[in-house]
Amino acid sequence: MDPSLKEIPILETDRLILRQLTAADSQELLDLYSDEGVTHFLGIDTMKTVEEAARLVEMLDQQHEQGAGLRWGAFEKEEGRLIGTCGYHDWDQRRMRAELGYDLDKRRWGQGYMREALLLVLGYGFKELKLHRIEAFVDPEDRRSQNLLSSLGFQLEGVLRDHDFIKGKFQDDMVYALLQHEWAKKD
Repeated sequence: MDPSLKEIPILETDRLILRQLTAADSQELLDLYSDEGVTHFLGIDTMKTVEEAARLVEMLDQQHEQGAGLRWGAFEKEEGRLIGTCGYHDWDQRRMRAELGYDLDKRRWGQGYMREALLLVLGYGFKELKLHRIEAFVDPEDRRSQNLLSSLGFQLEGVLRDHDFIKGKFQDDMVYALLQHEWAKKD
């Protein structure tokens, strides 16, 4: 891993602070991921214990240490509460690509928080991580994610049939991607 990426940087918007999750955030992470509305389209089960949340924080730290991902907690500046997470996994530094993932407290849906966070995360990915391609895989029923990605300039590339096995069943994945030169046109 690039030595300059040893720590996940703090990113800020007008309403959010994006920072690395720590063990101290486990209870708030449990609060977020214990909501079936939040986890419905994620590849994780709805959480039931703070220990599950703590294990997730450890797993995210390991991914980062191995150079395979970065995940930020999205905290509201005003109240300091965790309202979501976003970042990269399946980061392939040699091929200069990564998969984007995100989630948000359903009480914040439709208020522009995730778009605000992802604008920073995408900029960081292209400029600092030197990504050429950022991908996102979306459940065909997840209209909110489809709309969000389209608004950020992602292109729908196709559908992978029975691509994922989530919560006991196979599901199709819609493949969205954004390339560095497409992002650069937006600046």
